[in-house]
Amino acid sequence: CVASLALGKSGILTDKKATTYSHPTSKRKEQLKNFGAIVQNDLIVQDGNIITSSNPGTAFDVAFLLLEKLTSKKNAKHVKDLMGF
Repeated sequence: CVASLALGKSGILTDKKATTYSHPTSKRKEQLKNFGAIVQNDLIVQDGNIITSSNPGTAFDVAFLLLEKLTSKKNAKHVKDLMGF
């Protein structure tokens, strides 16, 4: 969730939609904005081939989204079914 800050600092997220840790008291979204990202208030954001997420609870959803992008929607569903999702 805060790994997007490293991407932002590197310049990869300049003018890209992204998200980061979203706790109300967190300064992370402001930091991401200062790196040039277009901050979104979503749990998971994909802009092109870049995927960012807002908290550790999104790990499985991000993993399945990545699996779908790298293989197919059918394969991702099959793996989810095998894993009990």
